[in-house]
Amino acid sequence: MAWFPAGWFPSDATIVASTYDWPDPDPEGPVLAPLAKLATLLAASPTFRTACGLATDDPYASEKLLDGARGFQRRIFYPEVDWENFHLRPSAVLQFGPDWSLELDAGGGQNYTRPRGNLRLVLFGTDEYPEDVECSMRAFGIYLGQLLDDLRSQFALDDELAGENVRWEYPPSMPPVEVAQSLGYSYWHCSFVIEWSS
Repeated sequence: MAWFPAGWFPSDATIVASTYDWPDPDPEGPVLAPLAKLATLLAASPTFRTACGLATDDPYASEKLLDGARGFQRRIFYPEVDWENFHLRPSAVLQFGPDWSLELDAGGGQNYTRPRGNLRLVLFGTDEYPEDVECSMRAFGIYLGQLLDDLRSQFALDDELAGENVRWEYPPSMPPVEVAQSLGYSYWHCSFVIEWSS
């Protein structure tokens, strides 16, 4: 079976596979690394840890939140939620966003490409005041603000996700009354698009 149509190469041509070991700056690679880095940042957030009932200095917090280790139920999911644990609050779902690209950067004597794209961060929170939607909204808004401050403080650090822009995709809302009634509880949720580059 021919790999190429007849006539593409002279009959005496030899095709040799490259043995060059191309360096990968991140073992996850440029597609998965941003998602993994966002998950790590979220698991390190003091606000998220505290809301999940963990101590901010718990040495096993990341394992617990990302992997469900040490008898703790997982709270950070990617790319989809684990529906058996959907009822847990707070929780987060991390997904690829709609944009990803390799962009050319002029580097003086050398040009190179760098990846950039965006991720979707869906956050779920507790309805802390079921009888008072205004108080409940304020509590969720305070939680979001503190959590975003945690992430923002880490975006510019070396080896972390270089977040350039965070914007609403869907603002905070609660499920319809009939959905909350069928579940037996209500909750808050919202989503952000996080633009990044490396």
